[in-house]
Amino acid sequence: MTKNKTFYPYIFFLSLIAVFLSGCVYLKNWNDVMFMKGLENNQKEMQVTLDKEKKLYDKLKADIDNGRLRKAVTKRKVFSIYGEAALCKPPEGQADIKETCFYRDPPGKGLFSEMILLNFDAQDRLFSWEIQDPGKQEVK
Repeated sequence: MTKNKTFYPYIFFLSLIAVFLSGCVYLKNWNDVMFMKGLENNQKEMQVTLDKEKKLYDKLKADIDNGRLRKAVTKRKVFSIYGEAALCKPPEGQADIKETCFYRDPPGKGLFSEMILLNFDAQDRLFSWEIQDPGKQEVK
């Protein structure tokens, strides 16, 4: 009976060594594991951002299609409702338009994705808009 009592501490000690050594193997790859975990977190953040941008783009397109986007609304108001534009720049050769702002369909097809162009006048009020889609164009 005494043999069994002395045998258990050895098994316990060997089990601890096995757990410790397997932990050392895991720690060897710790930097790789943390790098992959960081990539996963970045992917989740990017997906949340894309979902938000898609929702705002769809809202802008629906408001244009349903006539809820009115001319003369301020640029600040447009940005507060639909988010910041992907790009704003002065147009070429149009005297009555001060700035054109581009909204792109986020999960689109790169250069072939749909875009909405909002044109603002000198008082930063919405002057006109245009929906550009490869293959068809709609001007309002």
